[in-house]
Amino acid sequence: MTASNEQSQKKRKVFYVQPILAGYRAPIIEALAEKFEVTAFHDNTDAQKQGHKPTTSESFSTIPAPSTPFLGNRIFYQKNIIKNLIKTKPEAVITFANPRYLSFWLLMITSYMLKIKFFSHGQGLYSYTKPSQLRKLMYRAICKYSTKYVCYTELSKSSMFDAGVPSEKLITIQNSLQLKTHVEPDQKTYKEPGVLFIGRLRDGCRLDELIQAVHTCRINGMPMELHVIGSGELETSFKTHHVGFEWIHWYGAIHDEIRIAEISKQCRIGCYPGDAGLSVVHLFSLGLPPLVHRKIEDHMGPEPSYIIDNKNGFLFDKNGPTEELSSTLNTIWQLSTLELNTIATASYATYLSLNAPPMGDQFVQLVLDNTN
Repeated sequence: MTASNEQSQKKRKVFYVQPILAGYRAPIIEALAEKFEVTAFHDNTDAQKQGHKPTTSESFSTIPAPSTPFLGNRIFYQKNIIKNLIKTKPEAVITFANPRYLSFWLLMITSYMLKIKFFSHGQGLYSYTKPSQLRKLMYRAICKYSTKYVCYTELSKSSMFDAGVPSEKLITIQNSLQLKTHVEPDQKTYKEPGVLFIGRLRDGCRLDELIQAVHTCRINGMPMELHVIGSGELETSFKTHHVGFEWIHWYGAIHDEIRIAEISKQCRIGCYPGDAGLSVVHLFSLGLPPLVHRKIEDHMGPEPSYIIDNKNGFLFDKNGPTEELSSTLNTIWQLSTLELNTIATASYATYLSLNAPPMGDQFVQLVLDNTN
């Protein structure tokens, strides 16, 4: 590409819309900003309330887009997007695809009318084992008026195809994390006594069940320990109810990747006992096979579908007896270091494959392929 063409490319405008801009999305915008003039719409105030580190950068501009709830938090509207779309008329829009946002529908239809390329980025219908006809029609409509529907995972893509969405409207960019600090399996012994939990301490995290499971394993003679990274509304309650459990190490919220990696080196596996999402990718990057429940449709995101039981991680039965999690932990602790190293190597390889190429580069190529 010549210098003049490169300069012209940089002047093309792209809108990037999110309800909040979590730190893990920053590499996507940074990559887009290398090629385009990017404006991000999001609400940093809400991000802080949810425990995310505010994301700012000189490489792109930001317009606050706070969300207003309606009907008891069932419907939302993001401000400041539509008027800026009409005023600026960007080359393309990349937006989260949550149909409960009225602003999403208005943004999509307005972009369609103005002939602006529109990329919906979403989880698909993975969480609906039997979606209603109305829901199928809704997602078909989203894809009809979108240039492409960008699926989080292949499972997301399959769920959309099964709902009757034409394959040419679908593309998968595997949802991942682009982290600067990794822990390769050869840096560990897999004799470590720790189990690592990373996540917000809130309803649904089921940390209490993990604590009970580890406690059961300790009673049965395994010197297992639990390392908890994260904070939230239940942090005080969890600590209060487990005073004297010296084998639980509480770290609070940590955003420093190096510090997280150092803590992870004391652990043999990672476990998110509730409904997981991208946390499994973080565990992959730390050389820790993730342990999550096997009911994929209940998870917060489709990313646990990356796990193949006993190959690159472990699954337990969410609806099984209360001893199911401790029994699974016990089984894992009986594995040889060679067996665990093999599974951890596959875990780490999964992380590398999810970032080859990085998500940001894939979004850049998506826009280029559809706007040239």
